[in-house]
Amino acid sequence: MKAQFKALAMACVMAAGTIVAAPAFALHALPVSSTVIATGPTSLSILGVPVPCTSTFTLTTDSTGTIIHVTQAVFTGSTTCSSVHAVFPAAPNNFWNVTLNSTTSATINSVQVSTPFGTCSGNVGATISGSTINLSGSLGVCGVSGSLTTTPAFSIVNP
Repeated sequence: MKAQFKALAMACVMAAGTIVAAPAFALHALPVSSTVIATGPTSLSILGVPVPCTSTFTLTTDSTGTIIHVTQAVFTGSTTCSSVHAVFPAAPNNFWNVTLNSTTSATINSVQVSTPFGTCSGNVGATISGSTINLSGSLGVCGVSGSLTTTPAFSIVNP
């Protein structure tokens, strides 16, 4: 009986250790504690009409790489593109949150942009390969696509 109790106790300790250690094995972004600039050609399709732009996004990562925010988005190019503006929530959460889905995919949540034709909002999918982030998604009546190059290199890892 004593041996069975010891075995059960050891199994519980091992299970608890596994649960406590699990966050260390979670997906996280590299580099940590950093600001990453992602720039490149994008297109915002408003009611089916494409508006080509050059976009620059500022991302921040925390010390663990598990909290990633888009804190700034600037759109330049044509007159229409230059009139597109990122809309961020009010402080203290004035950013778009990024959810890491896998080592090659993420979602930018609650994206909102103001255009001359109205507001577009939703989530944008992102695939990550090397130093490139490819965007694709629907923001209500608007579509988003683009290919951004990051500085420094941005990646998602699962140790």
